[in-house]
Amino acid sequence: MFRVVIATVALSLSTLSSAWAYRVLDQIENAYELTLGVVTLPAGSSGSVIFTACETCRTTSLRVSAETTYFANGSQVSLADLRGLADRLRATAAGRERTAVYVFYDPRTLQVTRLALGSAG
Repeated sequence: MFRVVIATVALSLSTLSSAWAYRVLDQIENAYELTLGVVTLPAGSSGSVIFTACETCRTTSLRVSAETTYFANGSQVSLADLRGLADRLRATAAGRERTAVYVFYDPRTLQVTRLALGSAG
């Protein structure tokens, strides 16, 4: 009888753990993965990233700000360096088609948080 009471108490206490708690996860960031050929990079720190996500999609424009960070092949770079690299890659068909542009943005404000260039695939 004593074992049954201990087992019942242990089972009751295990159901009270935080693993059963209801949690709401907010999506803090969303992203697009595009090829360089369909993206227009911002001209300055208060410009926009302009792209078409698919052939039948409308053109999308997302604003950048002074807080937006820029990356090339995993390393943080300035917007000017990112634009220079993108211009060199756009000069070739392979660069336009094989270079991925990752646009990370806040879904609530539609502000770009990070912009990255890397190899596609």
